[in-house]
Amino acid sequence: MITVAEINDIDRIDNFRLAWRSLLGKTKGVTFAHSPEWLEHYWDHFGKGLKLRVLLITLGNKVIGIVPLVVKPVPTKMGTMRVLTNPLDGWGTFYGQIGSNPAATMVTAMRYLRNSKRDWDLIDIRYIDQEGHDHKRTSNAFRSVGFQGSQAVWQQLPMVNTLDTNWTSYLESRSKQTQQSIETAEQVITEAGQVAFYRSRLEDPSTPGWSPRWDIWSEFEQMNFTLGNQTTLAGGNDSQSRKLAFLKEIHAPAVRQGMARIDALFINHTLAVCAYGLQHAEGTDYLALGHRNDVPMEAVTALIARMIQQSIHDGEHALNLALLSPQLAGEWKNQCKNSYRCSHFPVTVPRSQVLRINRWMQEPNLKNNASKMAVTRKPDLNLKHTKDDHSKIEILAEAPQEWDDENTSRSNGNHNGDRPKFRIVG
Repeated sequence: MITVAEINDIDRIDNFRLAWRSLLGKTKGVTFAHSPEWLEHYWDHFGKGLKLRVLLITLGNKVIGIVPLVVKPVPTKMGTMRVLTNPLDGWGTFYGQIGSNPAATMVTAMRYLRNSKRDWDLIDIRYIDQEGHDHKRTSNAFRSVGFQGSQAVWQQLPMVNTLDTNWTSYLESRSKQTQQSIETAEQVITEAGQVAFYRSRLEDPSTPGWSPRWDIWSEFEQMNFTLGNQTTLAGGNDSQSRKLAFLKEIHAPAVRQGMARIDALFINHTLAVCAYGLQHAEGTDYLALGHRNDVPMEAVTALIARMIQQSIHDGEHALNLALLSPQLAGEWKNQCKNSYRCSHFPVTVPRSQVLRINRWMQEPNLKNNASKMAVTRKPDLNLKHTKDDHSKIEILAEAPQEWDDENTSRSNGNHNGDRPKFRIVG
């Protein structure tokens, strides 16, 4: 018999770590964000005001699937809405259920949510890789239990496809202005002194001399993370210090799992520009790009050019710069992908129906949703900030005043008595 175990206390995650990690190896499109370590650090840094709802799908005494979810308060013109969604918040490209049978996992999770007490005003599952691994499993699961399963593009992702090209072909696909910009950048940094490119390599943590390169990190976190007037840090609207603290926390476990990536440009043996990302089977998602204030801005262009060239040489699938800045990524892209959202607006919540109509009126035309190749123009480091057109409901890690404070410190061990922290439901 298939049952659902719900975890509402982050400390309970440790009891299922082995089962969770076993399922990661069977999950298509798995990233570090699917790991229990990610969720624990995410909760420590961004969990205040949120409600944790991790659904463990069990068959007998065996966990066969996991659906990590959180309930977030979302300020709107009609008041605060409680949104059931993914714990990702702009730190990744795609996200989904964990396990070897995603269809059964999602159907069981949706059935459980339909039959359990509702503590949300709408469901908004984002970052769905519909064209890659999901294949409408999420929307079908919604509809199978009577939810609407309204689908829309969540983000349009400018990517650098490094698998189906070589460096010469990639350069030839750029405009004359872009080629000139790369050439100028090379000349500028060469005149500045001795130049070296570094990329971290995957190593067994048990290997003698293994190091997560904290020496580079200590310099990296002191860098300037802006290009023009835009921040080159993923993770939404949180402060730079808060986001860097989070990245520092996840770095060691990401390195141990072989998923951390550091790309750096040294000028005269001194770290000048550095990019940090998380690797996965489909490529690398870059989460931070920093530079020293006293280096020429052409060094950023030179680093990105070397990153692309190295990934082509290594046979890596793709580089994703869009989490840093969609504008920056657009200058280097040769491919576009879409991530999707799937939503349910309960008819018993009038405000959610108003939001549903609003989204229907504002969503872009989704007919042209296939990945396409595109020639780009000159990289422009004088970036202008534009609001994400798809963020019709912006998620904020801030609890409304009428909520009880259910987020307790991991150190004090106190639990709210309104709701059992762990329960099995048939």
